[in-house]
Order: sequence, then structure tokens, then C-alpha cells
Amino acid sequence: MVSLNLEGAVHPRVVVAIALVLALLGTLFNLPGRMVQAAAPKPDIVLFYIDDFAPYPARLWDDPSRTPELARFANHGLEFENAIASTPLCGPARAALLTGQYGHNNGVTQNDIKPYDPRNTLAPKLGSKGYKTIFIGKHINRLDQVYYSRKRMNALAKNWNRFDVIWRSQGAFYEWRQYRKSGTTFFGSDPTDHSSYQASRRAVEYIRATPRNKPIFMVVSLFDGHTPMTPLKQFENDPKCQGIGGWSGPAYDEADVSDKPAFVRAHDRLGPASYDLQARCEQLLTVDWVIGNVRQALADTGRQFDTLQVLTADNGWLMGDHRLEGKSTPYSVDVPLYMRWPKVIGYQGRSVKEPVSNVDLAKTFCALAGCSMRQGDGKSLLPLIRGNKSKLRRDFLWAEVLHAGPSYGKTPKARPAWSGLHTTYRYDDHRWAYTKYRTGKEELYDLTRDPHRLDNLAGKSAHKKVLRDMRRFWRGVWNGDGVAWRSRMTKWSG
Repeated sequence: MVSLNLEGAVHPRVVVAIALVLALLGTLFNLPGRMVQAAAPKPDIVLFYIDDFAPYPARLWDDPSRTPELARFANHGLEFENAIASTPLCGPARAALLTGQYGHNNGVTQNDIKPYDPRNTLAPKLGSKGYKTIFIGKHINRLDQVYYSRKRMNALAKNWNRFDVIWRSQGAFYEWRQYRKSGTTFFGSDPTDHSSYQASRRAVEYIRATPRNKPIFMVVSLFDGHTPMTPLKQFENDPKCQGIGGWSGPAYDEADVSDKPAFVRAHDRLGPASYDLQARCEQLLTVDWVIGNVRQALADTGRQFDTLQVLTADNGWLMGDHRLEGKSTPYSVDVPLYMRWPKVIGYQGRSVKEPVSNVDLAKTFCALAGCSMRQGDGKSLLPLIRGNKSKLRRDFLWAEVLHAGPSYGKTPKARPAWSGLHTTYRYDDHRWAYTKYRTGKEELYDLTRDPHRLDNLAGKSAHKKVLRDMRRFWRGVWNGDGVAWRSRMTKWSG
């Protein structure tokens, strides 16, 4: 290389200018075949969506020696401590997230995709604002029964740039068929056929293939958490999960359920001292592996700093609480909700106490993209994420399961349909949870003092005024005031 000695020959500022030009030219001539692309003008959004997980116990999420990626969320991200699903049932919860509407408004009130309108979702909204929209993994239940042909699936996938889904009603880990817009593929029983392995593969592929100046909205929807809880082969009987211990929280195998509904009272005591967490731990090792691969792809493509990464579950799961295992009850609405966004949130862990719901995510994502979800029932969480506010202006969040059915596990008595609400900080020193069952049974819990719902206050004279307020809110929903009532349903389903 020729050395240029310019010292003393020209003004020092000229020397600096020439050096900068030479450095720039050297960079350009050493590029691998193309110019460096400018960053997208809007943040990328990646949602990691898992199945049937409660937000507790904390040791499932916050141990960097076991799950380093989950620990990044739990210890260095933003945690929403009081997040709920609008319905603790897979199909309706997934429809609520994508539409931003409660089930009684979007029509999906049970595990059936038939009432779902794909035009009324995030995909066309964000697509119209320049986002590449990608959905990978489990979609909504009864998918293969309602969308039984490629022609019908093509219509469902129309507003997604990539739509690589498990084409089976409940999803699967092995022995499953994947729908893609380019064709269908059957995956068998090889270790790499695991649906979460394939979800990771597709997510990384699409991130790397998308031009840097094109923002991404991606849902990575994993079956992990759902029975039969089959982890990747490499995590089966992993030593990291051997000694994790069981769950025996304050509500586990509750001794006195005399204040609970009949379907709870009908359950006998469980017997075991705790709920075994090993299978759930192994599932989270799989989730952690997928998140790590996606995060690395974001980092390698220069996207990680300005990507809102969200981790949540479609609904909660009872692990022996109140003698129950499973979901579809008012006690199983709590879900984990973590966010990472280095550009805005930074790397210092922070928590938000304001109650939030899965229906809020659609408006949040749309607010980032510059679109509107006017029909949505939620609120944008951006003020909470950015730290501009600690509260949102609304009185309550809604939750419902509008069809009677069994609770999960051993079920000596059917669970009735129910609906109810969680108050926000309208009451400065209390958070109330109210439920009304189709049978007329009511429950009222002070979640500030009794977060595990051990003491039903509905029948106690000291709380008559609060109960009247809750009934008024509840009636407002069913009468079309408060939460908009746009459903085709006009009465309870028995």
C-alpha cells in the first residue's frame, strides 16, 4: 500500500477530511457484494407465544444458568406483574390477541376458528404500514376442520407474507403437517421434525432473508406448554431440570374450598405434596433455545437494538391451585408477559403493576406501526413501556368463558359458563376480581391482599358496596355499556 505523508503540506482539517474519505472508500470496497442497508424506519416486533403457562413460579423464568434467554426477559426486561388473558382457553385467547377484541365481540368464544374473521386482525393493519408479516406455529383450534383445503387455507393466509402453521386443530410436536403458502410438508418423528425446531428454523430464515429496511412483525407461536409436553430430544431428562422441585404455592390443594363454586367443592384433596415441574421446565428449555436462535438472527442482521420482543402465553394453567389442574376457570387467567426493547426499555429490569390484558397487545403493536385498531377493546401499552405513565385510564379488564364444560383433570362436576372483571387502579389500594357464573354464584377477591384467591368476599357484609360496583360494571358489559357489545350471542350458552 502507498503511504501518503501529508503532514505540513496542507491544512490539518484537510488531512482529516481526506482520511475520512479514504476510510469510507476502504469500507465500501470491502463490502461483501452489496451496500450496507439502512435500518427500517419503524421498530421490528417479534412475539414469542407459548401454550398453557402460568407466570409462576419465578424459578422457571429467572435462572440464567438454566434458561439464559428467559432470564434476559425476567431480569433485564419489562415485566407486567398483573397480566391476564381475556379468556383462559386456547382458541379464544389467540383470536383475542390477533383482533384486540374480547371473544364476545370477535365471535370466537370456544376452541373453534369458524367465527374468526382474518380481515379483522393485525396482519392487514401492519402490512398496510410496510411491515413484513409472518406467522409461524400453532394458530387457532379446529384449523384443519374448518380450513380443510389449501384453497381455504390460502384465504386465511392472504394477509400474511409468510404463514407457516401447524395444520392440525390442537397442534403437535411430532407427526404433523405444515401449511405454507408455497406448499405443505409432513414432518415425522426425527429430532429435527419437532414443531418448535421447525419454528426456530423458519423464523431465523425469514429474518435473514428480509431486507434490513423492511420492518418485521413476526409471531413465533410454540406448542410448548401444552400436553403431552414433549421437549426437543436434546432436553429430555436434562439435568438442569432434575432438581427444580415442585410447585406448592399458597393455593395449592386448598384445604377449605367451602366458599368456592360447586365444581371446585366437588374435587377431593390432591394428596401429593406439590405439582411436579420437571416437564414444564424441559419445555421452557426448548422455548429458551428457540428464543436464543431468533435473538441471534436479529443481532446478526442489525435488528436487535430496535426490536420489541414480547414473551407471553395464550392462557394460564392451574398446577393444583384450589385442587384443580388445567384452565378455563377464572383462576387460570394470569399469564406471563415480558418485553425486551433495548432502544427504549434498556437493559435494566423494570416491572409494571398496572393490570393489562392480551387484548392490549394488538393496539400496542398497531401504535408502533402507525396504524389503528379502532374496533379493538384494549389499550396501547406504549405509555407503560416507555415509562411515561404508570396507569391507564380504564376501570376494569374483562374475562370470560361463555360455554359450560369440564374443568381439566378429574372432573366430578361440570364447570358452568362464567364472566367477570378485574379492576385496574380505580381503587387506589385494592385490585378486585369479580366473577359471576351462569348458576348465579358470585366470587369477589381482593387481589392486593389475597392474590391467590383464598377468601371469597362476595357474601360478606363488609364488602357490599364493592360488590354493588362490580355488579354494575358487569351489567354494563351485558347491556352494551362499558365494553362494546357487538356479538351475535345474545344470551349465555349453557
